[in-house]
Amino acid sequence: MTTTGVILGKFMPPHEGHVALVRTAQHLVDRLTIILSASDADPIPPAVRKGWMQELFPLAEVIVQNNGDEPLPSDDPGWARIIRGFHPEPIDRVIGSEDYIVTLARALGAQHFILDPMWMAYPADSAEIRANPNEHWKSLPSVVRPWYQKRLTLVGPESTGKSYLADVLAREFGGPYVPEYGRPYEKYRAEGDYRAEELHFIVDGHVAHRRTLAMMAGPLLFEDTDPLLTAVWAEMLLGHSLPDLEARIELPEHYLLLDPEIPWENDPIRYFARADLRRRFYELTEAKLQAHGASYTIVSGDYAARQAKAIAIAADMLKTPKRTG
Repeated sequence: MTTTGVILGKFMPPHEGHVALVRTAQHLVDRLTIILSASDADPIPPAVRKGWMQELFPLAEVIVQNNGDEPLPSDDPGWARIIRGFHPEPIDRVIGSEDYIVTLARALGAQHFILDPMWMAYPADSAEIRANPNEHWKSLPSVVRPWYQKRLTLVGPESTGKSYLADVLAREFGGPYVPEYGRPYEKYRAEGDYRAEELHFIVDGHVAHRRTLAMMAGPLLFEDTDPLLTAVWAEMLLGHSLPDLEARIELPEHYLLLDPEIPWENDPIRYFARADLRRRFYELTEAKLQAHGASYTIVSGDYAARQAKAIAIAADMLKTPKRTG
């Protein structure tokens, strides 16, 4: 006999307490339905939350009930009728951590399971997380973290300290950082002039890696180059821009633009050692930042000065949470 169960919640956002609740529920029932309570005024869109819950719990069915302008309180007696509409077959168990679960279970003719009502196992609260996600970072499941995460991206010509600073920042504030994908691509590509599609391959690799590492990083994600800088490379290598590539740029909260006034270090993978070409690369990068309306700070001086400046900017970014919604 198949045992069915439901969980009702806003999951705004889901946190580790919710994860523990749902995983426990999956031990209590054979088939679980998660009812996501939503309204048009929610600070996190229902579709985003549904995506998170589906990624976290692929074996459960996730259903969104959007109540329009005003959210429907969890203890509203109308929930029994709504849930029957979603779940016409008998419900055996209603699982949650609040008192209203008892009344809801009785209305549905089901057994209630109230788990950790005092939040002793996971003292997390969604409202507190929304107010200060950085303080509650460890309570956020990996799939939720990018929603509250700021990105600090390092751009500029070759041999200006981008990789070095990304590593320093990740060690100082917690990593990992997103490495430049163009370097391994260059190392293993076939010889010859670059083709436009190759720049898209580089963007594909970089963005995919960033999305993965973002789930493992802290409130600040440090990034060594990005698609905007790949667009600069397109102009340097091909002699013209790639509008379809630039359409793929997702601006971070802030860029650090490293100037070329620092000694060149030879590397067989690097291209533009001449001072005039380094300057042109820098000017193209700044023009691209301005064209896309990016927020950026120019970082100059020796390595110690660049490091101090980068750390100070990162620390300042952490003082306020990311604006969402």
